[in-house]
Amino acid sequence: MMNNKIVPVVVVVVTVLASVGIVYVIQQEEVPTPNTFGVWDARDRIVQVPNEIDSILAIGPCSLQIVSFFDAVNKVKFLDGSSNGEKLSDFNRTHSFILKDLLDGLPMVDWNDAEQVVMAAPDLIISSMVSKSDLDAFQKRVGIPVFAINADVEFGSREMGLQIGSLGIAFGEVERANELNNGILDKLNYIRNKSEVIDGLTAYACGMMYYGAGNFLKTSGDYYPFYYAKVENVYPPAVNGQPYNTDLETLISKNPSMIFIDGSSLASVKAYIASNKGLLSSVDAISEGKVYKTMIYKNWGTNWVNQIINVYFVADVLHPGEFGNIEDNANEIIQLFYPGTSVTYAMLAGAQTGGGCGTVAI
Repeated sequence: MMNNKIVPVVVVVVTVLASVGIVYVIQQEEVPTPNTFGVWDARDRIVQVPNEIDSILAIGPCSLQIVSFFDAVNKVKFLDGSSNGEKLSDFNRTHSFILKDLLDGLPMVDWNDAEQVVMAAPDLIISSMVSKSDLDAFQKRVGIPVFAINADVEFGSREMGLQIGSLGIAFGEVERANELNNGILDKLNYIRNKSEVIDGLTAYACGMMYYGAGNFLKTSGDYYPFYYAKVENVYPPAVNGQPYNTDLETLISKNPSMIFIDGSSLASVKAYIASNKGLLSSVDAISEGKVYKTMIYKNWGTNWVNQIINVYFVADVLHPGEFGNIEDNANEIIQLFYPGTSVTYAMLAGAQTGGGCGTVAI
């Protein structure tokens, strides 16, 4: 592991993602104090990060999750105690299930109360706050560096690669950042390169949680498993890249060949299909029994580990036998993000609503 030390004028850290031929470049600039160094965050701010980090507070969706991919998770000394904050008891957040023993019992800090943050005095705050002005104002108010992450980017994107790389610099874990970026792209590109388009086959993803519970008519036109497995999504991408609502008549007219239900809404989606079976009988996915369930995608931000597991599952459904056993693949994915964890796919699936990936009897 690399230590955070003062570096001459400008240090350029290069993360090479050979599988797609992309080079991500992140710069650290020399700063006038001997105790910090500058790192760009996900909101294009240069944050002065302490050379030595002993305590971290992660606030907002996905902040603790992305920290947990690094050894820096052992420096998390406080949990987001705001009204919609961290809940280690909510196992539908994959990181909560994996981290429950490590972090259970840590003091809760409501970051909306600046006095609580100042009293806790973490060395670094990781935040998924979106607004640069809000980030700067919060940082000024508490007098602690606030490093922004983006909770809405997907693995395989340039933005996520840069984000992981920047955190690797901030935490002094550049080697781990490279391992993550290359490991992620190796897995995604393996699926993408080996999958073949099946003419006439289309798919529909539903049940997505996003600002409220999911349902049969809440879909995503940006569902990455469809992209990597090379199956046509019957719905177009949203402007903001997030799940949105459709209507039954439009869905029936699109007639998807396959339906994939997010595990978070499995029970309600099955009930909806049952109550509308007559109307849905003309949909090929329903009449031919090609309905499946996936790991929970959205829960207090993006469940990034689950999403990669979903990529492998969708690819396996489309191309049976080409990608091996879903359980073995999922265990490898879990180990990529949490090396040495005793948590397995079977344990995770058993703890989450929906019970993991599989077929659904309608």
